[in-house]
Amino acid sequence: MRKLDITDSIGTLIVLTSKSLERAAEHEIKNKLGLTSTQWKIILALNLFDGLSQKELADKIYVDGSTLVPVIDTMEKKELIERRPDPKDRRHNRLFLTKKSASTVDSIIKTITQLRKNLYKGISHNDQESMRPHLKKIIDNADKILKSSGGKSS
Repeated sequence: MRKLDITDSIGTLIVLTSKSLERAAEHEIKNKLGLTSTQWKIILALNLFDGLSQKELADKIYVDGSTLVPVIDTMEKKELIERRPDPKDRRHNRLFLTKKSASTVDSIIKTITQLRKNLYKGISHNDQESMRPHLKKIIDNADKILKSSGGKSS
């Protein structure tokens, strides 16, 4: 029987890198700002695209829409987001940042920027930039495969 060595594959390293970056960000933001991973991702997404529907938000932060309901409920109770009726379809709501959550955006960005400096230590700016097109190409290739087989792309 053939075996697939995944311990040093590029794909495995990309997944491990992504998970490590996310865990570090979750830890830092939770400790410094008291926000869960989903909460700060929602705040950053709405900072860029205020007024998203729940489905649009779920797509932006790569989570299942049904898992957002309790998070959105909690954030609304904490006055971090606001639900407003969609003017085009009153059966649906749009999500907006409140002044309270908008004021945390800079703190989230500052925390992530500092974390990136620490995580990318020892990797030159040129090396970081040279990785970008290769990673984007892998994403594009994966999207093409998913689209051709009827899957959902990023």
